[in-house]
Amino acid sequence: MSPAAPSLPPHWSSEPPGPWYRWRGYTVRWLLFGLVVSVFQPVADNAASVWVDKTYQALVGLLFGAACAVVFTLAENRLNTPRLRWKTWLIVVGTWLAVKVVFVSVVSALG
Repeated sequence: MSPAAPSLPPHWSSEPPGPWYRWRGYTVRWLLFGLVVSVFQPVADNAASVWVDKTYQALVGLLFGAACAVVFTLAENRLNTPRLRWKTWLIVVGTWLAVKVVFVSVVSALG
């Protein structure tokens, strides 16, 4: 005797996923990406401020990763609900490019 509708475990929601679906996993990945990419950039030859420069790079990388996570999560949950792999990678590249352009523009405007 099988039920008409499959029953979900008690901790699962029956509501459709919203715009922040899976945001935790996306955020961890983007923060790690932003941190690794920024920390492995070279710094100036001034040996006295290497750790200050690396700390600044790490903070900017975490900020970049957080911005990418927000943009990617919203785009992935709105534009790729069936989770097609090619579309996910297209959104990843587009997110990185868009956020990078905004970051470079802001940094160049601030001087």
